[in-house]
Amino acid sequence: MSQQKQILIIDDLITPKQDFENSVKNSNLDYDVIWQEQEATPDKVEIIVTVLKKIGKEFLENYPNLKIIAVAFTGYDSVDMEYCREQDIAVYNVPKYSTNSVVELTIALTIAVLREITKGNTIIHNEKWSLNPGIELFGKTVGIVGTGEIGVATANIFKAFGCKLIGWSRSENDAFKDIGGIYVTEKTDLFASADIVSVHLPLNKNTKGMIAENELSAMKKTSILVNTARGAIINETDLIVALEQNRIAGAGLDVFAEEPINSDNRLLKLDNVVLTPHVAYKTEEALNRRMEVTVKNISNFFQNKRNNRVD
Repeated sequence: MSQQKQILIIDDLITPKQDFENSVKNSNLDYDVIWQEQEATPDKVEIIVTVLKKIGKEFLENYPNLKIIAVAFTGYDSVDMEYCREQDIAVYNVPKYSTNSVVELTIALTIAVLREITKGNTIIHNEKWSLNPGIELFGKTVGIVGTGEIGVATANIFKAFGCKLIGWSRSENDAFKDIGGIYVTEKTDLFASADIVSVHLPLNKNTKGMIAENELSAMKKTSILVNTARGAIINETDLIVALEQNRIAGAGLDVFAEEPINSDNRLLKLDNVVLTPHVAYKTEEALNRRMEVTVKNISNFFQNKRNNRVD
């Protein structure tokens, strides 16, 4: 058995394995890449690469010489950060790699809901023709919840469609103001004023469940909610009730409270939603960028560089 130090991949990177291995080699990282947990030698594993798989203390204790966790994703809430701090394990993430991809799906979901594209597709396949009039995006007020890089990039595209922009965030971003975005102080004011609410927040202890009955009840009956961020930001039960009772017009959702979505989830029975299986980030271009930055993060760690280090 090889005595080489190891990089253990515990999640599906989606990109070809050979591409990752070549990137490691080209970065002069002297490690074996291990793709199956059962094939790893625990005391030789110094690097773990994950995406969304939850890794807590019980799992991490199996690897006594672990130095770094490279999260090949923007969100890193799947990692037991408290344990990593206690054990001085560095954690890196990959921000910004999928900005364009997320923006594109956000716009696609919005238009799909407004124009009932999935219904139209079903009608055609059933050899029928009639579909109710859709709703035009032009001139609508879009509320951007979270005006970080993805939020501002999304707002830019909505602006190109002729939309008015309002925003709510814990801190104001001059880039949002520069494109004509107007901030509201109270979150419920955004929900009450917007025709389209688009969510672009990270998931953390402050944002979990922060969109719930109070916010949803403020929305107009003609408004829609789009979420390509993280499912747990929205109280899904409250959203389902609002959709079932037609208190809002519809929703476009790429993320859910539990993933994969449960077969008994009531969202699956609604005809005023468009659902995608957490694919906003999943384009070939974005995934290749993600892989390259993940390897770069590992290289940075050994050069004492903190780029993309979250702890």
